[in-house]
Amino acid sequence: MGNAEILAELHMHTRASDGAMTPEEAVRAAVRKGLCCIAVTDHDTFRGSSLAERISRVVEGPMIIHGAEIRTDHGDVLVYCEESHEETPRILTELRDWADDNNCILAAAHPFHPGRSSIGFKIREMLDLFDAIEVWNSRGIPFLNLPAMIVAGKNNKPGISGSDAHVLPEIGSSPTILPEMPKTVSEVLEWISKGLVKPSYGLLPPKAVPYILAWSIVRRLG
Repeated sequence: MGNAEILAELHMHTRASDGAMTPEEAVRAAVRKGLCCIAVTDHDTFRGSSLAERISRVVEGPMIIHGAEIRTDHGDVLVYCEESHEETPRILTELRDWADDNNCILAAAHPFHPGRSSIGFKIREMLDLFDAIEVWNSRGIPFLNLPAMIVAGKNNKPGISGSDAHVLPEIGSSPTILPEMPKTVSEVLEWISKGLVKPSYGLLPPKAVPYILAWSIVRRLG
């Protein structure tokens, strides 16, 4: 990835759900890594996004896309919005209607990764419910991203990428590439839904592995 590319991290988790980092740490890491905008997508809550936006305003950090990774009746769905929301439906068809009413967009998260709450091959019958597909998730086994790439390509569905970061070294490992510097969050959402963005195909950074293992132990110990 060249220096001229405009990069956005579209999948990460903070301590508002199961991530090791605080929203402030995530924002400051994004600044260091030259990300123009980030979507904090904590599980079933927009709280991380709200906190990140407050912090980013103070430190003149990246643009914050308000997001959440919602556990629906068919698997995990990334929700991207202009502002945070208190609650979202957990039924996928209802979430689609809710997103339309609230100017949000939906992306299928890591759709073919077993062991995670993924939609799987059901996505082929549900493509109309999604604005985009996460075709590359650098936290997973790389070849498990290939079915998502194929489905998106065959069906002309926009593809995005994200790190699914839970620890700081993961942030920005596979950002989505934007066509230009965005002026507003709504502009980014429009670019995603129109397929004007491009995924990147980074791998899990080796230096992140000990942090991931350490955080796993900490969480198991409570």
